[in-house]
Amino acid sequence: MNRPLTAAILALFLLASPIFAADAASAQKMPVLEMKPGTMEVMERFLPIYYADGGDPKGSIYHAASSTSPDNVIYTRPSERLYSFAFHPGVPEKLYYANANEYNIYRSDETGSGWSAESVFFTHRTYVRDIAFAFDRRGELGLYFSEATGAGGDGTIYRIDGASATPFYTVRLADVDGFWSGHFAFDYEGNLYLSSGNRVPASIYQVAAGTGAVTRIFESRDSSIAGLVYRDGRLYYADWRQNIYRLDPASGTRTLYYTNPARVWLSDVGFKERREAAGSRPTAASYLRLATIPTAPVQKVLTPI
Repeated sequence: MNRPLTAAILALFLLASPIFAADAASAQKMPVLEMKPGTMEVMERFLPIYYADGGDPKGSIYHAASSTSPDNVIYTRPSERLYSFAFHPGVPEKLYYANANEYNIYRSDETGSGWSAESVFFTHRTYVRDIAFAFDRRGELGLYFSEATGAGGDGTIYRIDGASATPFYTVRLADVDGFWSGHFAFDYEGNLYLSSGNRVPASIYQVAAGTGAVTRIFESRDSSIAGLVYRDGRLYYADWRQNIYRLDPASGTRTLYYTNPARVWLSDVGFKERREAAGSRPTAASYLRLATIPTAPVQKVLTPI
């Protein structure tokens, strides 16, 4: 007898049996167990991350290959501090950075023989607090930066366009509980994230792409929230101490990602990788609300992106 015929006969026998028929009926009535987010902790692999320490007299960029990596310096400025930085998402060998107490954005390029000499990329009319790259809806890459005064007044995020800086978004203190130090990041869908900075308690706010609705998505009552970056559904931020945290924006779950007792003021974090493909790159959108300060050109760009 061939195998298909044998299997068919066996199936008919099982269905005809009252015992197996009862089991089949009960199986159809059994509840289906559904695993929902938060019911099981999933161990996510460690992604090598880069960070800055605003407490370094000569600012440096560090690399962490694991959650307990010791200091691994990849770049050090010739002088002065370094608070925020960003790698070019198309050419990650290009490093841009700023000292939050200076007016300049600097650039240095990684070459086969080391790093190029520090050069001034852009000069603003006041302090540059944070910087970040993002693509607009047309797919054009831009470098964005912020100016802020904490509780002193509304802040502004600018986009560098050619030889000038254009106001891109106004951060109203009324939307962020009265304080903003200038830290921001973009996700892949165009949502903008703002973090309080050097204060406790501190929060992260999401500005929704399109509507511009501002929502507080996370609050930390035990540490500050300084520089942050988005990658594949997670936010990573420095706490202005010795720690980097990973945050799930959807659930608000925070995990200690990296710690280094040797550091003083971890001020910013980032990833060094190519991020050019649509759907997996930082994206700046429109947020309805227009910046209300004049759009006059601000200084000039000294070198091309």
